[in-house]
Amino acid sequence: MNRWWMVWAFVLLIGASAFADTLHLKTGQTVAGELCGVTASSIQWCAGEGLPLSFALLDVARVEFDGDPIASPRLTVGEWKKAMGQAQRELTSCRTARLGLILGGLAFVGGGYWLGQQGHEAGNFLIALGTVAAGLGVIATNPRCPAQEERVKVLVRIGLDHGWLY
Repeated sequence: MNRWWMVWAFVLLIGASAFADTLHLKTGQTVAGELCGVTASSIQWCAGEGLPLSFALLDVARVEFDGDPIASPRLTVGEWKKAMGQAQRELTSCRTARLGLILGGLAFVGGGYWLGQQGHEAGNFLIALGTVAAGLGVIATNPRCPAQEERVKVLVRIGLDHGWLY
């Protein structure tokens, strides 16, 4: 009787650890536990008993799900969609910053032209500023957004693992 109790305890121990997820950090560290939640910039990780730990998405190399995350989702699709939407908006905003410089420069050119038509000398100055700004926007390279790209990449992997993206 005593030996069967030890066998069942061993089986339960192995079974409980077999379904633990693993968080791989870019530093090479791994944290066993389970995904508790996500935001656009961080991941909440439940590692054993206690409060969830929070890790920046920039520090996460990957999340490895042991077992089937589709059968038992680690978080709600609404929570993931909210985090994903915000991360995508931040990435789009970063990538379109150059266009804002071009449009702002063109607005200055238009405002300067209008002031010049009204007889104000400041119109020529605004036209010159607008031309420089628009020119800088045109010749500037597309901005690289590694932090925003990394966040979106981790969230996409979580969505793929849960079956929310095809």
